[in-house]
Amino acid sequence: MEGMGIYKWNDGRSYSGEYSDDKKHGYGIYRWQDGRQYSGYWVLGKQHGLGIYLVSTENREKFGLWEEGKRIEWFSQETQDKINSFQLDYTEFFKS
Repeated sequence: MEGMGIYKWNDGRSYSGEYSDDKKHGYGIYRWQDGRQYSGYWVLGKQHGLGIYLVSTENREKFGLWEEGKRIEWFSQETQDKINSFQLDYTEFFKS
């Protein structure tokens, strides 16, 4: 698959967003069957970059940074605001 697409698994999970070479790549939204959700960036099928994790049972969002499919940092609202206003470069938080 290339470009934009939607994929739904039989167990209730779904992904809607960008694809490249049949992998999640670019911006997309992944939803688990229990209501959790990740909205953010993907590289070669793995969460990579800024994202928002929705904790459905608590109805709250957590802002974070993922690298090669693993969350490496949660950001406070203040830090997220600085990233969004280009006062802070989130790439400084990458481990690799």
